[in-house]
Amino acid sequence: MADTLNETGTTTGKNPRSPVTPTPATAIPTGTADTTSASTTKKVKESVKANAEKVKAAALKATENVDWKAHGDQLKDQATKTARSAADVAKDKTGTAMQSLSKLISDTASTVDSKLGPQYGDYARYAAEAVSGAAKSLDAKDIDQLIGEARDFVRKSPAVAIGAAAVAGYVLMRLAKGSDSSADA
Repeated sequence: MADTLNETGTTTGKNPRSPVTPTPATAIPTGTADTTSASTTKKVKESVKANAEKVKAAALKATENVDWKAHGDQLKDQATKTARSAADVAKDKTGTAMQSLSKLISDTASTVDSKLGPQYGDYARYAAEAVSGAAKSLDAKDIDQLIGEARDFVRKSPAVAIGAAAVAGYVLMRLAKGSDSSADA
């Protein structure tokens, strides 16, 4: 026989099938837990609302004396300096790459002479001189001059500018795709 709890909460050796009833002192009154939970939830909501209002007031106070125009001007100046620095680096790298390309074309001109004829070798030399001249011109100008010339060119012939941008984008894409596939190998 198994022990069971009697009405006072002590164990007895009586019939295990008899129901166990708790004493009135251990019984939980119905509805008390729901009321406590609702009042706690209401207090938490009120506390959150009060804190939110305090935070909102503090944020408004902190931002009311900020000079947004000056802050924006600082960000603009910083962005301009960064862009100008990046443009200078790109200009230098482009000039160096153009000089290298000119030298490569010039070096291969004699091979073109022997394989295709002197007329094509002269074309290669002419192309090498043109690329070299463009590189020297690029190196001689500052960024502001280059930007001004680009604006003027786009205003005078927008169709050519769009075509040139498309060709340059295609070439850059092919170069990037070629460097990705060579890196994988």
